[in-house]
Amino acid sequence: MFSSGIKEKNFFLHYEFPPYAINETGKLIGMDRREIGHGALAEKGLQSVIPQDYPFAIRLTSEVLESNGSSSMASICGGSLALMNAGVPILSPVAGVAMGLVCNSTDNADLKEDNYKILTDISGIEDHLGDMDFKIAGTKKGFTAFQADIKIPGIPFNVIIKTIQNAHLAKNQIINIMNKVISSPTNNKKTNKPST
Repeated sequence: MFSSGIKEKNFFLHYEFPPYAINETGKLIGMDRREIGHGALAEKGLQSVIPQDYPFAIRLTSEVLESNGSSSMASICGGSLALMNAGVPILSPVAGVAMGLVCNSTDNADLKEDNYKILTDISGIEDHLGDMDFKIAGTKKGFTAFQADIKIPGIPFNVIIKTIQNAHLAKNQIINIMNKVISSPTNNKKTNKPST
């Protein structure tokens, strides 16, 4: 007998991205591939900081009402704050940031310092017209998820390295801002259960 797939799972991120979030019309039933893909990325970004032996099932919902940038990275930041506020003992706060790339040349071998710019925390227009959308999530110590949407034939390794370095700095700045609101899970000593 063959078996495959996930045997057990205690964390689910429900990512809702209705068409009106980007001024479009469409059916409000079911999920499309955008919601599935972005939701999976956001879930992956948070999954690794939830203790494997956590005895409760968690369903986190991210309702995107407007988008002009990376709603999946916003879902990771908001999700991290929500988990800590609910008392889930996550190992570390998680943040996400979307990086972009704009080139003067269509020849990727010709990407020199003076004909490309790496963008940090891109907006919708930069995502649409840019040459790369590189989403990176993680803690202060490292990365938990990333996704690249490359719109040119290829990107030199040094550009990828610089993008990751810039993303690491931005991610840590976002975590510093998040820590001003809540920096560790709420401790509910009476029941030792997550608060509601």
